[in-house]
Amino acid sequence: AWTSINLDISQSVSIHQTAVWWLDTDRKSYGFLGTTVCNFAGPRCCRVVCAPGSELYRGGKDAQKGRWPWIVYLLITDNTGSFSCGGSLLTEEWVLTAAHCVDPNDNPIPDNSFIRLGTHSLNEPSVFYRTISRIVSHPQYQRFALLHDIALVKMREKVSFSSLVKPMSLPKPSDNFGPGSKCFVAGWGDVGNNVKLSGNRTLQELKLPIVKRSTCKKKFPDLTDNMLCAGSIKGKDSCLGDSGGPLVCPSSGVLVQVGIVSFGDINGCALKGFPGVYTRVKRYMDFISETITSDRQASAEA
Repeated sequence: AWTSINLDISQSVSIHQTAVWWLDTDRKSYGFLGTTVCNFAGPRCCRVVCAPGSELYRGGKDAQKGRWPWIVYLLITDNTGSFSCGGSLLTEEWVLTAAHCVDPNDNPIPDNSFIRLGTHSLNEPSVFYRTISRIVSHPQYQRFALLHDIALVKMREKVSFSSLVKPMSLPKPSDNFGPGSKCFVAGWGDVGNNVKLSGNRTLQELKLPIVKRSTCKKKFPDLTDNMLCAGSIKGKDSCLGDSGGPLVCPSSGVLVQVGIVSFGDINGCALKGFPGVYTRVKRYMDFISETITSDRQASAEA
């Protein structure tokens, strides 16, 4: 059963408007449909309690085992229920994801949430399973507009690196990925609108180009400099549920994380002419560095 909820969010955004949300009472999930004033299309499944397999990529293919050693699968439990997201491994104990996956407004429960690392098929054992000890969302994160949609998650125990578990490389100041740059996304969830991943639920990957900013802004007028767009005019895109997963691009022979899956069009995923929107990682290097460094210093002093 589907219904809509109208919320006055004039205090949350720069203009007066009413937000329209959808609610699926059967799956207990909900998402932002848009507003009555502007065309801003919010999270494709904001606070994803959506597909139990995490977000997948329409138009993708099975990834080779070990090709994505930094990608992680998060199962988060909070006061709304349990749901899945993607993420990327940065260090032996820190994971990067989207802030709306671990929204502080919904009180995530670390002891009842876990992370799978070194995972290829969700139906097979992972190399590591870890619970969560700490969640740090960006201090300026806004859930309705999905501003500063980035968070760091600390695992309760460190992991050791191997061929199947490796840290993600982050962009250097000199890295520049302009329109047309060929990048990749990966995940385990839907392979189309309301089409679930079947079989062994093997990790899917998809090649995507970076989309010109002016082109993307025509589709998403509220796009900020902290966001970037990627997708195919032929209808290839990230889809439902795996927000937080990495968008990676090659740089000097190494894949680096350029974006974090954030949101897309209100009418579904992989629509022709509508790219996906990603948090621009390069704009948050200070947040990432300062969070991890301050935590290490605090641990050393304890």
